[in-house]
Amino acid sequence: MLFLSLVAVPLFKKAHDPASAQRDFVQQARRFRRLVWVALSLLIVTGAILLPNYVNFSVTLAAWPLAVRIKLSLVLLLIVVSLVHDQIIGPKARTLKHKSIAELVKAEKLLLRISPLLGRLTMLLGLAVFFAAVSLVRS
Repeated sequence: MLFLSLVAVPLFKKAHDPASAQRDFVQQARRFRRLVWVALSLLIVTGAILLPNYVNFSVTLAAWPLAVRIKLSLVLLLIVVSLVHDQIIGPKARTLKHKSIAELVKAEKLLLRISPLLGRLTMLLGLAVFFAAVSLVRS
C-alpha cells in the first residue's frame, strides 16, 4: 500500500508517456493487490487466534477493551474499502479512462476522482490498523 502511494504514483506522474505510465501503474497495482489480500487474510487469521488473549467472549462487545473495538472496526473498514476499491470502483475507473473527458457524464467524472482517493484511504486505514495494534499491545 505504501509503495504504490509514496513511490509508484509520483514516479508515474513524471512519466513522459501518460498512457504507458497508466498501464504500468495498473500492472503494479494488480501485482500488489494480491499481496495486500494475502496480508489482510493473515491479519484476520492471526487476529482471530489472538483475540481470546484480549477479550472475554462471555461478556458483551461493549465490555471489550476500547483498543480492541477500535482495531476491529478499522480492520472491518479496511476490508470494506479495499473490496469496494478493488472490485467495484477500480474496474469501472479503468474502463472510463479509455473515454475522452468530453464523453464522460458528471457521475463518471466523480468516479474517476474517487478511485485514487479510495486507494489512499486504504493506505491510511492500513496505517491506522498498525497503530491500533501497537496501542493494543501497549495497553
